[in-house]
Amino acid sequence: DSISEDDFVAIETALEVRLNKEFIAAFVCSPGLEKELSIGYLLSTGIIKSYAEVSEVRCSGHRCSIKVKEEVVPQPRKGFSQIRRFIGTECSAPEVLRELRTAEGLPTISKRIEIGLNKLYETTGLLRDAQVGRKQTGALHGALLYSLSEEKYVMAEDLGRHNAVDKTIGLAAQENIDLTECMMISSGRLTADIVSKCAWTSIPLLVSFAVSTDAGVKFAQKANITLIGAFKGGRMRVYNEGACSLIRPAISS
Repeated sequence: DSISEDDFVAIETALEVRLNKEFIAAFVCSPGLEKELSIGYLLSTGIIKSYAEVSEVRCSGHRCSIKVKEEVVPQPRKGFSQIRRFIGTECSAPEVLRELRTAEGLPTISKRIEIGLNKLYETTGLLRDAQVGRKQTGALHGALLYSLSEEKYVMAEDLGRHNAVDKTIGLAAQENIDLTECMMISSGRLTADIVSKCAWTSIPLLVSFAVSTDAGVKFAQKANITLIGAFKGGRMRVYNEGACSLIRPAISS
């Protein structure tokens, strides 16, 4: 069948990110929230530690240029400066994934939080309800970052699951949300790169409607992240119970 005027088609575009005039990455992504994607990526790869380190962000056309304060020294992970990173909609660049699979230098989350299963079910439902773009096009991934302490959330959609995660991290950073008190909910697979993003931003709980890979589980174990996948119809797989404890209802005798 041909496409009618009533059909929605997802838009695909490109974005280049530069930090202090140096090329950092090029993305294939959905248009919108370019600043948030850029900031989120810098945070989720450990290049910068907080949004407070940023002095200027200029986004125009297909480029976002970011500057950090003079006293800040960006910290690209080992090997990052030697890689020209092109990130498509499917996952991170192969060169980055080879580095990620070693889990070398991955931070470990020490701060502990807890969540009841009823709250977990309620919160994951927010992402399903908020994914307007996915319902219209069938093409977009979604990510939602929920603050358990403030009971508020930010949400984004994108062609790439990793881009959606970075956009929510960028949104939360600008709103000064404490990521150590948050849960990340994603519609996509729990691969090493997605878990790594939560590790570098100290997000203790990562949940997805999809399943995890072996590398995703390994990264969650090393970073002490609670990792839950296949969250559908009241069922889930707990791949790792780490910094976020799951409070299960008491069973009456």
